Order: sequence, then structure tokens, then C-alpha cells
Amino acid sequence: MDPQMLDKPPHPPANEWTEVLPWIWLVLITLLGGVASFVRKMRESHVRAWNFTEFVGEIVISGLAGLITANLCMWQNFPMPLTFALTGIGAHMGSRALFRAEALFETKFPAPKDPTDETR
Repeated sequence: MDPQMLDKPPHPPANEWTEVLPWIWLVLITLLGGVASFVRKMRESHVRAWNFTEFVGEIVISGLAGLITANLCMWQNFPMPLTFALTGIGAHMGSRALFRAEALFETKFPAPKDPTDETR
């Protein structure tokens, strides 16, 4: 057996948990944003109350939107409370947040026009 393996603690050091814990909170926030969005849509009769597929779809879309929002916040070095808040908002917006981000990217980085495409 490697002698260095005996010296390692069985759990990660505290400084590693300080890096992991915010991401655990962010994932939980995105899940809650998805649940809140599904409940809002259910109350407005946009989705059926007990449709598991629509619920899972809402959670997945909200998770993606929330994690993209969290990564953008961290890229801009926003403070963690603001990152948590914006992640929750982005997760609750779900696909609307993704469509807005897509529109922003299309205006900032327009695709070159194809001279053979007559629809543009």
C-alpha cells in the first residue's frame, strides 16, 4: 500500500467544500426555479397538473437556464448573493431566458449572410 494514501483524510478538506457548496446551492436553486415555473404554468392551465413528462421537461430547461446564468455571473465575478438571485430568476424564466440570451447573442455576433441564400 502507498504510504501517502494512509495520510490522506477520508473527506475533502474544508477549502474544497467551500468551492463545491455554492454549486450545490445553485443546483438546488435551479430545481426550485423549475418547480416554481411548473406550478405557475399549472395554475394558469398551461400544463396539466399531474403530467410527469412536462414536469421533468420544465426542470431540465430550468436547470440549463439557471446553470448558464450562474456561469455567466461567475464569469463576471458577481458576488455570490447576486449570483444566487439571478440564477433563481433565470431558472424560473426557463426557456424564456434561453430565448433572450439567444437574441442577445444574435445581435452581438450576427451570422454572416450566405450570398446563395435568397430567404435573407
